[in-house]
Amino acid sequence: MNDDMIMMLLALQFGFMAFILMKLDAKKGEAERIEKLIEKNLDGIQIPDINFDSLKEDLLEMVEDIMANMRIPSIADHLGGVVSQIMQMKQMKMAQDYGLVPPHENPEDFEETNL
Repeated sequence: MNDDMIMMLLALQFGFMAFILMKLDAKKGEAERIEKLIEKNLDGIQIPDINFDSLKEDLLEMVEDIMANMRIPSIADHLGGVVSQIMQMKQMKMAQDYGLVPPHENPEDFEETNL
C-alpha cells in the first residue's frame, strides 16, 4: 500500500511540475512579447541633447542670487518667532481642552490607554 501511495504522490508531483513549467513557458512568451513592444516604442522616442554646463551655470547663478538676497535676521524676526511660539502653545492647550490632542506627555501612553 505504501508503494502505491508513493507512486501516486510522485505522479501528482510530476503533474504539478508539468503544469508549472507550462505556465512559466507561457509567461516567458508574454514577457518576450512585452519586451519587443517596449523596444519598438523606445525606438520612436527622441532623447533631447542636454547641455549640462548651461544647467550648472543657471543653478549657480540662481544660488548666488538667493544668497545675495539673504539678510541678517532683525529684532522683528526674533519677536515674531517668540509670538508665534506663544500662539502655538495656546492653540495646543485649547486643542487639549477640546480633547483633540492627548493630554499625556508620552504619546506611547496614549496609544496604550486607547486600545
